[in-house]
Amino acid sequence: MKRIFLFIGILFLPVASPAHPLHLSITNIIYENGTLNIQMKSFRDDWEVGYFHYHSEPIDFNVPANREIPWFKDYLYSRFHIATGKGVPELSLVLDTVYVEEDALNLKMHAKVPLNPNSLYIYNALLTDIYPDQTNLVIFVFENKETGIKFDIQKHDAEVILR
Repeated sequence: MKRIFLFIGILFLPVASPAHPLHLSITNIIYENGTLNIQMKSFRDDWEVGYFHYHSEPIDFNVPANREIPWFKDYLYSRFHIATGKGVPELSLVLDTVYVEEDALNLKMHAKVPLNPNSLYIYNALLTDIYPDQTNLVIFVFENKETGIKFDIQKHDAEVILR
């Protein structure tokens, strides 16, 4: 009987968790000379949990080849995109690099913006389908003016006025 209580006690001992307490991404978008330069930083293990959510298989995004699988880009482009108007096709985002730095997954992208739009529509729902407390912060820079936007489970899109 003592062994059972000891076993149960060991199961409920507090242990240090390797998981982080926040689910957060930070994206910097700089618009100049008709090009969007995008840098996104999020937690690598959040993406791994996202993959597991869809495929029921673990994955390690520390392995560069795993960041090349079709799911990675498909998920990214379905959950993050930018358009020049509501209901118009999204801009073609080009994923330039993906690299891991400690616990962070870093992405660099760019996109050409046609003509001179009056505004841009940003859709950012990354990982909100996995974590109800996910927050995606975007800092948009245009003509030395910074605009901060918070995306979460309730807000997935926003308009940035360029004029």
